[in-house]
Amino acid sequence: MDFKYIEQLIERYFNAESTLEEEEILHRFFQQEDVPAHLRQWQPLFTATNELAAAHLDDSFDERILQLTGEVHVRARHITLVQRLRPLWRIAALVIVAAGIGITMQHSRFGLAGQSSPAPGQMAGTEAVPQDELDPAATTPLDLRADVLTTPADSDAVTTPYR
Repeated sequence: MDFKYIEQLIERYFNAESTLEEEEILHRFFQQEDVPAHLRQWQPLFTATNELAAAHLDDSFDERILQLTGEVHVRARHITLVQRLRPLWRIAALVIVAAGIGITMQHSRFGLAGQSSPAPGQMAGTEAVPQDELDPAATTPLDLRADVLTTPADSDAVTTPYR
C-alpha cells in the first residue's frame, strides 16, 4: 500500500499547514493496528492527543482541590478617592511649579507687566537722576578714578581701594 498521502499530511502537519480535516485523517490512520514500521514513530503523537481529548475533569475536581489547599479568602482592597486622584494631584503640582517658574523667568527677563524697565545705570526701584546732576567720579570707569588703585599683577582687572 502506498502511504505517500499520509506522509504528505504528516509533513503539512509539522509545517502547521494542515487543516482540521487532514489532522482528523491522521488521527484515524494512526488508531489502526497495522501502521507501517516507518510511520510508527508518529503513532504515539496522534494517539496521545486522542486520549487527552477524551479525558475530562469530573464534577468533584474543584472540591478535592479546595480540600487539599484549604479555602482561600480573597479580600478586596478599598481605594479611597484621594488615592485614586493622587497621580492627578502630582501632575497638577508639576504644572503649577512649571507655570510659576515660567512666569518668574518672564518677569525677570522682560520686567513686570505695566512697569517700564529701568534705564541704563539705574537700579530697579530707584528714581532716575538727570545726567547733569550725576557725580563725574561715579560715572567714570573704576580704573580711571583717583581713589582706586590697580596693579599690573591684577590680571583680571580686579580693583582694590587705595587707603
